Amino acid sequence: MPQYSCRFVTEDGNIIESIVEAESKFEIYEMAEDRNEMVLSVKKYRKPFNLAEWFNRRKKVKPQELENFTTQLAIMLNAGVPLIACIEALVEQTESENMQNVLKELIDKVNSGLSLSQAMSEFPGVFDDMYVNMIRAGESAGVLEHILTRLSDFIQHDIQVRSNIKKAMRYPLIVLTAITAAFIGAIVFIIPRFAKMFIAQGIELPLPTRIMIGVSNFVINYWWLAIAGIIGIIFGVHSFVRTPRGAYLLDLLKLKSPVFKDIVIKSTIARFAHMLETLTKAGIQIIRALETTEGTIGNLVIANDIRKAREDVEKGISLAGALGKSHWFPGMTIRMISVGEQSGSLEKMLENIARQYDENVDAKINKLSASIEPIMTVAMGGLLLLIALGIFLPMWNMYSAIK
Repeated sequence: MPQYSCRFVTEDGNIIESIVEAESKFEIYEMAEDRNEMVLSVKKYRKPFNLAEWFNRRKKVKPQELENFTTQLAIMLNAGVPLIACIEALVEQTESENMQNVLKELIDKVNSGLSLSQAMSEFPGVFDDMYVNMIRAGESAGVLEHILTRLSDFIQHDIQVRSNIKKAMRYPLIVLTAITAAFIGAIVFIIPRFAKMFIAQGIELPLPTRIMIGVSNFVINYWWLAIAGIIGIIFGVHSFVRTPRGAYLLDLLKLKSPVFKDIVIKSTIARFAHMLETLTKAGIQIIRALETTEGTIGNLVIANDIRKAREDVEKGISLAGALGKSHWFPGMTIRMISVGEQSGSLEKMLENIARQYDENVDAKINKLSASIEPIMTVAMGGLLLLIALGIFLPMWNMYSAIK
């Protein structure tokens, strides 16, 4: 939420300055009017740049450390321990120096008047947007303990998913590395020797050979340009995906990628069902629950569809009917939500949807290696075929000329 630097005249006639978090300037004027205060000035707050703080904010911690922190914080809050006391206890229990420093700064920021979500937003390297948005939702709805428990489940599941993906990708990555090394070795050491012999014979070179020689000459003579180009492409793509449009297109690409789309779609819908079930069970009105879920779903494309569904629900359309307009929600999911709405058991139905998709995602990940292996085999075969044709076609032409 945006922050504004404001100056007010209080009821007593005193002038005060403060940093206010609000959706817009109009909201600040309304807040001041409710307190019988007069607004002197409002401008967007820009925090002074601090190099040490900039580095601290980007410190990362291991996912397991974040999961442990989230789980233990949920347990202590459920036991009635005050928030500051919880974090202070966790500082002593945490072994990682990075995590200890983050928690100490969290304590300072919360003591200075910031909410927990505001304090966490200062450390994007540790608490991502989804985490901060879920904490903010828990604070505003008064269900922080439940949200933390759900977050712990999410993180634990993500850790398991990443571990399974790493296992599934291990063999394909080894094959890809071997293919890349073989190709580089061929164009740097083998092709130049054959190229001299072919050119000396004065024979017309076939297309595969010309391609291989062209690539070889470029890599040998302009290797620095190739490296600079790769670095430039990586930097350009990284910068683009950090823009709103780039982030949206990246999320759309994930939903349409041939190998990973089922995993992305089902895991996103599972997260949607988990969040909506948690919020509605806590007594949050459906419109507010959808608004919160929209900001924590983790995919901008599906989040946009949820926003449209929320607007339709506000007009009186059922949740199932509103979500049914989305291209990404399967028909079976929509029917289950419809049955839940009609029977008054929406929360139970959402829980079943989430569990079903969690199981499907786990099964898909286990089959991921089998899905990638044919692609890698075709890629390796194509590259080896190009190398073989590039070398042997001219040799066959030379042999034919001699005969």
